[in-house]
Amino acid sequence: MLRSEIPRGTRVLLPVMAAKKRRLEELLLTVFFRWGFQEVVLPTFEYMDVLTLGLGEAYKERMFKLEERRTGRMLSLRPDITTQIAKLSATLLKDQPRPLRFCYVANIFRHNDSQTRNLQELYQTGVELIGLESPEADAEMIAIAVECMQEVGLHDFRLAVSQLEFCRSILAEAGLRDDEREHMQAVLQKKDTSTLETLVAQCAISDHWRNVLLTIPSLFGKTEVLHRAANLSQSRAAQAALTNLAQVYDILKTYGLEDRVLIDLSDIRGLHYYTGITFEGFTSNLGYGICSGGRYDHLLGCYGPSAPSTGFAIDLEALLEALEKANPLPARSGADCLLMDFRKDKHEALRISRELRRRGHRVARDIITRDLQGSLDYAKCTGIRYGLLMGLAPLTDDEAILHDVVAGTAERLALADVVDYVDAALTRIQQRLKT
Repeated sequence: MLRSEIPRGTRVLLPVMAAKKRRLEELLLTVFFRWGFQEVVLPTFEYMDVLTLGLGEAYKERMFKLEERRTGRMLSLRPDITTQIAKLSATLLKDQPRPLRFCYVANIFRHNDSQTRNLQELYQTGVELIGLESPEADAEMIAIAVECMQEVGLHDFRLAVSQLEFCRSILAEAGLRDDEREHMQAVLQKKDTSTLETLVAQCAISDHWRNVLLTIPSLFGKTEVLHRAANLSQSRAAQAALTNLAQVYDILKTYGLEDRVLIDLSDIRGLHYYTGITFEGFTSNLGYGICSGGRYDHLLGCYGPSAPSTGFAIDLEALLEALEKANPLPARSGADCLLMDFRKDKHEALRISRELRRRGHRVARDIITRDLQGSLDYAKCTGIRYGLLMGLAPLTDDEAILHDVVAGTAERLALADVVDYVDAALTRIQQRLKT
């Protein structure tokens, strides 16, 4: 038991799921590249005090810590990619012309005590757009997220879009104490209306603000939400937040994405560095989000010159889980063809293998001693579609048999035609996988 045990909150992805994860990464990176983003690779661990500048002291409790032997300084496995990219942009790339467009595929590490999903190593891919403060930039992030979901074949999804400054303004205007405000934010984040009612009743605030606070969880829907919210506060900050959200929503309508987007002014979840528009993607068959992101205009200022910024990350395993329930992602995991040659002279087998690989196919040679049925059983078990047999009676030296392991059929071929025939068959399968 101890030899196979892995730490809590980690997972092993066996070949089929690992292949699907890799395929998912390839598809999502393709979307990012289409929008002009460039990939960066970042350190798996950083100095803890440097990360804390952006994440805040309170976030230390969620970090996995280790010590740098040479200096004795505390390190942390990265709990967040956005902070790393903000640091990179404000230091090494501070003089680069804006905007900077970065994308990534990486794992992050966070202590997690959630009862619903306790993963502590998470796989993410995402984008960060540094140096643009316009509503168009926020809308672009949401449009890219929608395109990502469509690219991988997830059709049952919606994005809930919020503007954090509206809710923050309401909580400030209500006259809550600091501890009450923090408690209120936690309750609103969980959308726990019964606890919210109890908490509001205990606060020494006016009946007007009690009613306003109790209204916040219902601010969810389409553009009518903006009209309702506009009557709750006349403060400059609240009205500016609503105007900003309306501008982003209008741009999304220009993209033709209004059916994919909902407004959720009760949403104040996320890391403390968010400053404006935020959003979260969800699907009906999962109890947690598949992507999230938003604007973080002050984060770069923790490391150097400040710059308006926005971005989002996709939770790869959550997206994989959603796809497995709704529309499983096809992927190639093992070899495409297993070449079984029972002749002493292997030159022809090596030539065929080399030529099929040159054409982009995955070919494994069966170099273990076993009978034909054992080799076919192995191919079936490991997800290999075709088995190419040479050197067994009644075949001549100029012939081979191609076994379709999935269909259970076999076809006798001239050896001179094998490469073209197998290439055409595998190409058809790969094209079906892509569509």
